[in-house]
Amino acid sequence: MIRVGLAFFVTAIAHGFAFRESLQGTTAFWLWIAVPALLLAALAVHHFWDTGTLGERLLPRWGDLSIGALTALVLLVASWVARGTLSPSGTVRQSWLYRVYLQIGDPEALQTSAWLTSAILLVAAAEEIIWRGMVLDLLSARVGARRGWILAAVLYGLAMIPTLYTLRDPMPGPNPLLLIAALGCGIVWSFLAARLGRLAPGIFSHMAFAYFSAAQFRWPGI
Repeated sequence: MIRVGLAFFVTAIAHGFAFRESLQGTTAFWLWIAVPALLLAALAVHHFWDTGTLGERLLPRWGDLSIGALTALVLLVASWVARGTLSPSGTVRQSWLYRVYLQIGDPEALQTSAWLTSAILLVAAAEEIIWRGMVLDLLSARVGARRGWILAAVLYGLAMIPTLYTLRDPMPGPNPLLLIAALGCGIVWSFLAARLGRLAPGIFSHMAFAYFSAAQFRWPGI
């Protein structure tokens, strides 16, 4: 459980620092997100190696890409609906969404930058290896598979708690968007990993969701 706690606190601290207003659209923002995730992913790969499950968990199989694409599409549609509900256009709560996009930076810059695109994809893969791999394994071994995937999803969402403060806006207050997104997506990806016993579908889904959310989709007025 030490590794579970380490994954939780490192992720929470990294996001707390990364989403500070002073790092909006900077290289430092991406480094704060990417470096801790890649280090934790290396720890997770070591866990798979120790347990003899490295190939079983990471090697893709026939149909994994299709499963990943379908779940990503569902999550992207759900995210649009959720954004419209939680941060509707023309209200003070729309500033929550502005804060998220300002932190990420110019979508056109992301589209034309190979290293930023690579960073998004690597972080997405790393988070799946950490949370739907190592953390899910350890929790399932402790509390059982039925409760393990739910607890893994909840912890993944709660690791975004610092962004309630760092992405807050004076008018609507604490910003819940990343926490709710992580919790909702975490439930889907954790269930997928627990059900299939491998990570490739979730990795493909997370990569597509992260890229199109950050670099392609724009909210009106941004």
